[in-house]
This record gives sequence, structure tokens and C-alpha cells, in this order.
Amino acid sequence: MKEFLKRILKISLSTDDQRVLNVLNSSTITSRKVVGRGTLTVNVSEITGSEKFKEYSDKASAIVSLQR
Repeated sequence: MKEFLKRILKISLSTDDQRVLNVLNSSTITSRKVVGRGTLTVNVSEITGSEKFKEYSDKASAIVSLQR
């Protein structure tokens, strides 16, 4: 029954909603928690400690330093 409901809900999702759901399902973040309608919380240290965050932070710093 649970799988049936999941399939029905997936059919009614918009393309953008489905894309967000796919990203969340493939995420390696383990501290995520839904606390309300449309509200997702995560542990900040888990985000800031990730390699992807560090890479994007370095790129942002380079862009900002070029603007000065």
C-alpha cells in the first residue's frame, strides 16, 4: 500500500518538484529533518564540512576578490 501511494504522489508532482525530490533522495546529508510544511533543517557543520561546500566557497571568494 505504501509503495502504491508513493507512485500516485510521484505522478502528480511537477517537474520541478520531482527534481527536488530526486536531489533530496540522492543526498548524502544524514542530519536532514522535516520540521514543518516545507521546512527542512540540517546540521550546519555537516554542510560546511563537505567538499562541495568548500569548493563553492573557494570559487565565491575568488569572485569577490576580483571585484575589489
